[in-house]
Amino acid sequence: MKKHKRWCAVLLGLLTLVVLLPMHAFAMGSIDLSRGVSLAVSCQDGDTPLAGAQFDLYQVATADESGKLTTTGDFTQISADIHGSNGEAQKTLASTLEGYILRDGISPADSGKTDSNGIVSFPSPGKALTSGLYLVLGHRHTQNGYRYDPAPFMVMLPYSDSENNTWVYDAAANAKYDSSEIPDTPQEDTIDREALKIWKDDGHGDVRPKEIIVQLLRDGTVCDTVALNAANNWRYTWTGLDGKYSWTVVEQVPENYTVEVAREGNTFVVTNTYNRNTPDEPAPVNPSKPDEPRSNLPQTGQLWWPVILLICAGLLLVMIGLVHGREKNNEKI
Repeated sequence: MKKHKRWCAVLLGLLTLVVLLPMHAFAMGSIDLSRGVSLAVSCQDGDTPLAGAQFDLYQVATADESGKLTTTGDFTQISADIHGSNGEAQKTLASTLEGYILRDGISPADSGKTDSNGIVSFPSPGKALTSGLYLVLGHRHTQNGYRYDPAPFMVMLPYSDSENNTWVYDAAANAKYDSSEIPDTPQEDTIDREALKIWKDDGHGDVRPKEIIVQLLRDGTVCDTVALNAANNWRYTWTGLDGKYSWTVVEQVPENYTVEVAREGNTFVVTNTYNRNTPDEPAPVNPSKPDEPRSNLPQTGQLWWPVILLICAGLLLVMIGLVHGREKNNEKI
């Protein structure tokens, strides 16, 4: 009986240690920074490959062994939050960075064109890619009387495969795009673009600027500058723009704010969020919980199997306690 008690005590101690260990002790292994990463982008219109479409790859941030991101070079100057993990946040980040890359002429880490099968692979010959967060930016492509405007997107290399508890170093993605038939006459080939300003700075209206400056880019070159303010209801519309060009909107970001530029149809929604982590103001104690990430997107994500393990360990502790208590009661009888 005493031997049995000793083994129960040992098991109880081990399970207690498991419960008390930090969660990261059960997380997937570290990123192997000595390994290269790769990305294959497929561009198709149904069953038709889009051959000769150009894509540029930008390394927005480097990653350490744990997946922690550090913004690189030119991207440190852009007041955007790179740490959003859900699909919508990543989509907005890609749209935001696109405008500033075009305006500021930021050079890509790698470039390539799709082959006859509509696939472009990174790194290209003679290049190498390291672990980090990347932006994929496609150029307008014309084929068979249609225009294709690829949507920019973010990808983490390597990305975490939580089902298999591993890091995937060689990724593949399908490019999404807007397509339109090229009009027969220039008169039909006109479009409109709108800039709409949104503020997220509750409780800090006293530091909000009276107006902000937005810039309209034509194929990456600034062609017009407009002030948005209360007088114009924080919005402006450009009409009759030549459709043969690509049009983008960026802003001159006000101090102590981060920027998001999300495209909704012909409207560029420019959102400024007050940065509460300024030196003179502490961060909130209980920050709001982020949205759940979409399972079909590469994430720097977290694993949930350790939670299940800890729950099982807790149940075992309860069972052992019940058995031990019953044995003590039997000894007293």
